[in-house]
Amino acid sequence: MTTREETLYRFGDFTLEPGERRLWRGGAPVALTPKAFELLVCLVERAGHAVSKDELLEALWPGRIVMESNLTKHIWHLRKALGDDQDEGRLIQTVSKHGYRFAAPVSGETAAPRPAAVNPATRRPAWLAAVGLIAAAAVAGLTFAALRGDPPAAATRPGTVAVVGLNNLSQQGADAWVGPALTEMVATDIALDGKVRALPDELVRPAREDIALPVAGGFGRETLARLRRRLAADYVITGGYLISDGPGAATLRMDFTVQDARSGATVATLSRTGAVSDLPAMATGAGAELRRDLGGHVAGVELAAAAGPPTVEVMRHIGQGLEALHQYDGARARDEFLEAVAQAPAYAPAYADLSQAWASLGYRARALAAAQQAAAHAGGLPPLLRLRISEASREAQYDWKGAAADLRSLIALTPADPEPRLRLVDVLLSAGKPTEAGAAVDGLRTVAGSNRGDPRLELAAVRIAAARDDANGRIAHASRALALARARDLRALTAEAEIQLGIAHSDGQPKAAAAELAQARDDFHAVGNPHGEAWALQNLGNLFADSDPARARQDYQSALAQYQQIGDLSGAAAIYSDFAILLWQAGDRDGAETAVRHVLDIRRQTEDIGGQAWALAALAVQQSDEAASDEAIDNFHRAIALDEAAEARGHLGFALFSLSDDLRERGALGEAARTCAQAQKAYTGPPNAPGRAPVDFECAQIALDLGNVAAARSGLARARAEAAAHGDVMSLANVDMTNGQIEMGLGHWPAAYTLIGAADRELAHSDMVAGQATTASLLALCDAALGRAADRDRLTARARQLRSRANQRQEVIQTDIDLAQLRGLAGDRAGAVATLRRLADDAARRRWLGWSLEARLAAARLSANPADRAALLATARKAGYGWVVSRVSPVAITSSSMPGWPGFPSDRRTRRRPW
Repeated sequence: MTTREETLYRFGDFTLEPGERRLWRGGAPVALTPKAFELLVCLVERAGHAVSKDELLEALWPGRIVMESNLTKHIWHLRKALGDDQDEGRLIQTVSKHGYRFAAPVSGETAAPRPAAVNPATRRPAWLAAVGLIAAAAVAGLTFAALRGDPPAAATRPGTVAVVGLNNLSQQGADAWVGPALTEMVATDIALDGKVRALPDELVRPAREDIALPVAGGFGRETLARLRRRLAADYVITGGYLISDGPGAATLRMDFTVQDARSGATVATLSRTGAVSDLPAMATGAGAELRRDLGGHVAGVELAAAAGPPTVEVMRHIGQGLEALHQYDGARARDEFLEAVAQAPAYAPAYADLSQAWASLGYRARALAAAQQAAAHAGGLPPLLRLRISEASREAQYDWKGAAADLRSLIALTPADPEPRLRLVDVLLSAGKPTEAGAAVDGLRTVAGSNRGDPRLELAAVRIAAARDDANGRIAHASRALALARARDLRALTAEAEIQLGIAHSDGQPKAAAAELAQARDDFHAVGNPHGEAWALQNLGNLFADSDPARARQDYQSALAQYQQIGDLSGAAAIYSDFAILLWQAGDRDGAETAVRHVLDIRRQTEDIGGQAWALAALAVQQSDEAASDEAIDNFHRAIALDEAAEARGHLGFALFSLSDDLRERGALGEAARTCAQAQKAYTGPPNAPGRAPVDFECAQIALDLGNVAAARSGLARARAEAAAHGDVMSLANVDMTNGQIEMGLGHWPAAYTLIGAADRELAHSDMVAGQATTASLLALCDAALGRAADRDRLTARARQLRSRANQRQEVIQTDIDLAQLRGLAGDRAGAVATLRRLADDAARRRWLGWSLEARLAAARLSANPADRAALLATARKAGYGWVVSRVSPVAITSSSMPGWPGFPSDRRTRRRPW
């Protein structure tokens, strides 16, 4: 028998065991994430000394570039877990501008030698004696020691089973992989014939997070009642396992207890002992016996064996990978599953697990490849498992029709199981069929049994209501989901329902939404789900993006730290996208472009073509702010091609109408109109669906440029109704501003002032610097026309101050033209004309024909030179800019309130969201 030594660290009432990766407080374990545990070890091992942030970053994330906020987030979590958050510095001190110091007195000692494995022939564990069990001697090959009581007099009625978990009785960290591996195998095996329904691990694990596994004999009545309330399970399976050194080879003993969660009675017990190398076969045999005890068919052991790992080493890697996934360590899970695949290239479940790991890291293309490999090797598996793998593969390929067919086959085989029906809802929604998805939920509600009261049904109804743009339905179903989840004490589903309710309240009740999202963040943290916590933080950032950008940045930074902690590249890319939007709205073009390039790099790394399309379109919009260049046009076309390949119709619509905007600026008005019409067709939802307002606004802009004012007004009215329905502040402001500019062009100054004032108020609660600069300059022109000099000067100063904060070009050219006109109205006509001509020449170099014409129109009106007007008129007619032509004509520009008014501003759009 070998022994191993390790150092124990004691501080206060805590005991830290680095080798076993355990922290105790008194006699109770303290839950820490893997990174938080490593951070604690780093600090405790150098207790009393300052450890720099650079040292900690390198120790926790060797060779990776990680934001310092990630470290700060882990320090916060660690302090909270240690009870140090209310009295900062008692245990962990911040060393200003340097790092951190573990301040509490620490004593170290060498633990007593720990057996590496226990030989049951020489040492009898106390738990065996306590329950009167006898350890069977290990023999060569597989041996069974059946320590079950007499079988039940009548077969148990099939029902819903929760495999809660198996206790690692040796408490050796090296043996921890057996528990997750056995739990998955047993749950799969007992449900192979479709008679018994095993609850999915992602539902069971959070429900038993605060429940200690029993050493032997199962749970007490109170705990069983709690699990039944949470899971609506009819039966609960628990047990334990012990790996021991034997004379020839290591042996493993595993014990299972099946309990009726309704009565508390023990339905069956089962024990197996054999060589560790025979663990897959032992698990398969145990699963078949448990299936019989639960009322299923005992036949089909051969099929069950095909579903199990071929060797114990493959099973070890799968168990370790599953354990890593449970700890949100996708990178370690991926590596373990890759090892399993390398050792068993034809084992389909290993590929299925690998697909899940790749997806958790944001590698969609690699997840798809692994899912396809799983489907290709699934031929010899039991029908249920084969269908599940096939469905996952089809879903990864966006084959919604095929995935729905597989799920309907699963439903036919297991009509009482809600899992395939719930997946069918999401597949149908992805296929754009909310009516069929609603029918699937209605069908699930009619299935008798434990499905009633399942909050997941209401959460599915929330997603359907969102697809139907039913705001009231979203709130109602999310509220019911939250009530059901709380009633059943399902904290993870409670947090999800809180997020959905927060999102549903975002449009009309921001305070309620903020409270619900903050509660979801806290609840996800309480159950140790960093991904859910990041999701809640991201939604909080989205909530405050327009009203409180500083708060939004803080939430986004915290979410980014969480996504980086768990290695979720897709989540990190999403946060960089949010940062890009915030920076763009704040007028920081360079910062926004840097953030978008981060997104593009990540999406290329993960081979996410839909994400690449988004980044390329955003980059093209930013490039268009510099010039309507061929490079920008090319990036739009590349984004469109990727969107078409990914069937991302919503973003395809955005890319198309953004391209049409560039074509409009270049003077290709006919091509712009055709492209914008294609963008309108790309939106497959109802006329007032989210996202339609910007494209309808763009098409109205093109109509106005062509001189069709009636069509422009009609399109703007449509866009405004759509924007108002969805709280799209930017589109509302754009529509009101453009309608105001039309009134200015017609000389209707009071009406223009009212409309542009509305746009200014719509932008007032955001950090949209360029938009506010433009409304200020347009209002100043209106005040000038109305003879309000003091107001004109005040707004001119405001426009100049806002303009100084922006480093964009096209977004602020309207303001530059307006400020030049105001300079001319103040008396410096010659200087203003020179500035406007420079702006016109610069716009022409940037291939912004529309802006060049607007600057020349303003210059011609200030100079009153007939030759300038004639040249402008000829150019505008040739390019088809009818609205410019109409304003060059003296007949079209008279104003009863300001005879001889020298200039009218443009119709150009001044705010464009690049995503």
